[in-house]
Amino acid sequence: MRTMIVGVHYPAIHAVFEMMMQELKELALALNIEVQYSFVQNLPVPDKQTYLGSGKVSELRQFIQTEAIDLVLFNEELTSVQYLYFQDQLDCAIEDRTSLILRIFEQRARSREAILQVGIARLKYTLPRLVGAHRELTGQQGGSGFRGSGETQLENDRRLLHQKLQRYEKELRQIAKERQTQRDKRKKSDLPIVALVGYTNSGKSTLLNALVDEKKVFEKDMLFATLQTATRYCETDDHLPFLLTDTVGFISFLPHELIQAFRSTLEEIREADLIIQVIDVSHPEYTKHIETTEQVLESLGVKDIPMLYVYNKIDKGNIVFLQTREPHLLISAKEKTNLDQLKRFLGKTLFGNLERYQLWIPYAQGETFAMIMRHVHVNEVQYQENGIYMDIETLPSFKKKLESFIILN
Repeated sequence: MRTMIVGVHYPAIHAVFEMMMQELKELALALNIEVQYSFVQNLPVPDKQTYLGSGKVSELRQFIQTEAIDLVLFNEELTSVQYLYFQDQLDCAIEDRTSLILRIFEQRARSREAILQVGIARLKYTLPRLVGAHRELTGQQGGSGFRGSGETQLENDRRLLHQKLQRYEKELRQIAKERQTQRDKRKKSDLPIVALVGYTNSGKSTLLNALVDEKKVFEKDMLFATLQTATRYCETDDHLPFLLTDTVGFISFLPHELIQAFRSTLEEIREADLIIQVIDVSHPEYTKHIETTEQVLESLGVKDIPMLYVYNKIDKGNIVFLQTREPHLLISAKEKTNLDQLKRFLGKTLFGNLERYQLWIPYAQGETFAMIMRHVHVNEVQYQENGIYMDIETLPSFKKKLESFIILN
């Protein structure tokens, strides 16, 4: 398939234009589409109807005919007016950035929740563009007193899509309730929650897998390798437990429909005690990736949660002139470099307000002893004649579960 990418370079996106065009190629490649040509127009702002300007569209149309182009990919989401205009003007398939991202998400969605989320985003994207599907029929049976078959078919299609959208949204709301119930249960466990966020393909899933002993998540060096939010039990270097949540990756101009559809999933971030932003330091535009990630977090209403900047893939990147934000760590999740530093940081940050207690556990309370060993930092254990003496440190919130075993000084 002979494919070209098309973009408008204008002041509002000047700082990220080259990055966006390169990402567009990578998005296409994620769908096994190789881009051969690039077509750029410089404008103060994109034209509301033609995106490129009518003169440039004529030039583009001639290029498509000469080079026998099969597919044109636009760097931004086209409005419904622009989309229909290019359908009329270009004798080839057309897609925009949002459509490509939706296709990738549709291929990668595995859970029922992810399938619904992507389905909702696709329907909201499709509805405004539906009019083009039946324009050839519109007016064929027109006349005074009745409508053309194209208009009737269009109304039927819209009604069916709206009904489907309502079904999807209803089912997703039910899943969101179940997810909230799961979050509430995690809160009652008194375990701190750490959320991994970052640009797509920054290494979040690789980092999660490096920190857990079992129930690994899927990881691969490609855009949007996984869409599933995964939460795993982890421990610091002092064996203090916490929950680690991996979230879907972000990207520049992430479609609004997807942010809205995935909002219930991304609510996990708002419940976190600490956010780890994972950054691919080997990428030349890593500073812009940070800005994009934080813009998405802001749009989700995430604020006042402490953040650690983890600069990943130091085994690949040149870190001599690295621009860092504080607090930060340099790691390689793949090579497990400096993960001990990360665990120490997590222990200090999540459990810095530990309180110390001495406990006496009767031997008959074996299950209680095992539970305590899993959830506290143990300084000393003595197996004595009538029971077990323990010197431990734990969060104040965990004291309630220990009150009947605390030795009063």
